[in-house]
Amino acid sequence: MTLTASAAALFFNQDGEVLIVNPTYKDYWNLPGGAVDTDQCEAPREAAVREVREELGITPPIGRLLVHAWVTIAGRGAQALYIFDGGVLTTADQAAITLQESELSEYAFHPPRGMPDGLIPPGLEPVWQQALLAHAEHRTAYVSVRL
Repeated sequence: MTLTASAAALFFNQDGEVLIVNPTYKDYWNLPGGAVDTDQCEAPREAAVREVREELGITPPIGRLLVHAWVTIAGRGAQALYIFDGGVLTTADQAAITLQESELSEYAFHPPRGMPDGLIPPGLEPVWQQALLAHAEHRTAYVSVRL
């Protein structure tokens, strides 16, 4: 069994839609982010900043922690997931997005509620919902999920 850590950022556009990305190596869309480099003692916020820079080619400010999720994956271990508030991307930030083509095929902005079935990982729906609530209510949430 292993323990891993990942960090992501929750970004919005001026219409209140959420930025999601389509990884080439996964079945579902996700928030921009990725693995925390624990070998280098990288902190989760640092990982979110680095991953956004690598994946999207932009460096907007990454704000407060929205969600700390503990995801238990049957037979494989657990993952600590940190989601930070990326705020609203300016039109200049959006225009500057350059995808890391080796990892992402596309990005899109979607309304935060009612994303099409099968778009985001179904087991992580509670984490997404808590991130949206934490953003709206200016708080931090803890979520535990078993997959």
